[in-house]
Amino acid sequence: MPVGQKLEEARKRKGASLREVSESTKIRGDYLSAIEAGNYEINLPEVYLRGFVRLYSKFLGLDQDAMVTELDTELGKPNSRSVKKSLGSIVNADSPESKDNISAKHSTSSSKHKSSISVNKISLPIILCLIAVIMTAVIIALIYAFSGNDDLTPSKNSNLITEVDTQPDKSIVESPAPNIHTLTLSIVGNVKKLIVCDEGMSPPVFHEYDSLSSGWIKEIPFKASFRCYSTDLENLIISVDGSAPQKVGGDRQGVGTFSWNPSAENSE
Repeated sequence: MPVGQKLEEARKRKGASLREVSESTKIRGDYLSAIEAGNYEINLPEVYLRGFVRLYSKFLGLDQDAMVTELDTELGKPNSRSVKKSLGSIVNADSPESKDNISAKHSTSSSKHKSSISVNKISLPIILCLIAVIMTAVIIALIYAFSGNDDLTPSKNSNLITEVDTQPDKSIVESPAPNIHTLTLSIVGNVKKLIVCDEGMSPPVFHEYDSLSSGWIKEIPFKASFRCYSTDLENLIISVDGSAPQKVGGDRQGVGTFSWNPSAENSE
């Protein structure tokens, strides 16, 4: 049975309307209708779609992880839990294939060894020649250094050395990037899902974190504004550009969203 149909039947068994679900979960009614109808071709990032299905499942008392896994299957996403590492094949050492492989490895190793020996024989004369050239150059340099030839000593009035202005160009002034802020997130309790959307980027950039525990701290640069979704608002503390840390959403608890922009801070 599709995920949307399961959600719809569970909602009807609970006797809740789409409007009641929307008011409780803060998910727009048209998104809820589209999810129940299995219409995922909506202007909504997949990370938000999975978060809404998890939030909707929690409201209905369904298994959130199972519903998100089924959603990934419908979207054509591979299920990471079902991926198993291949342990390779076990071949009998007495089998013809095994003997052929062993002989092939020995022949390859032997050819590599022969190649290494031939390279060493060829490169040895070249190395000796290079050493001789270097030693000759050193001897010539020492002879000139101790010969006392005044012609090689630069005069005090030599104009060959010119002063270089090392002062920086005052006309070039570095300016900080406009509208760049730093969001500091800290967790004081368990948070199952946390999503931060940098709305100032085009397209928006999403940061997604799972299964966070108390003591977790993260700094995220963002441009202009951001929107935050969390399954446990009461355990989330934020600070923007070094401001005093504050709880998100005031006294609100559980699932919800929070947005910030330079002119005002507000929770939805």
